[in-house]
Amino acid sequence: MPVPVETPQHTVASRMTVQWLPPYVVIVHDNDWNTFEEVTGILLRAVPELTAAEALELTREIHATGSAVVFRGDTVMADACARVIRTIGIRVTIEAAN
Repeated sequence: MPVPVETPQHTVASRMTVQWLPPYVVIVHDNDWNTFEEVTGILLRAVPELTAAEALELTREIHATGSAVVFRGDTVMADACARVIRTIGIRVTIEAAN
């Protein structure tokens, strides 16, 4: 007759590692063909919750320094903003924020 063998019960603690993705920034670069009005207008359409005064200030910064961060957020929203801004021929880059 076989002898019953006890098998040890193991509990496995599951571990979940959450890795937060860095926020992303959308950087708009200056060019020689879009007007202030065009840039300000596209920023207002592309960047959520941006006021007209903020859009104008960002346009001035882009012109004066060559570029400006116009949006900071998750990758999906950054891509959406950049896609709209590019529609008028402006060079846009998306980078992981520091």
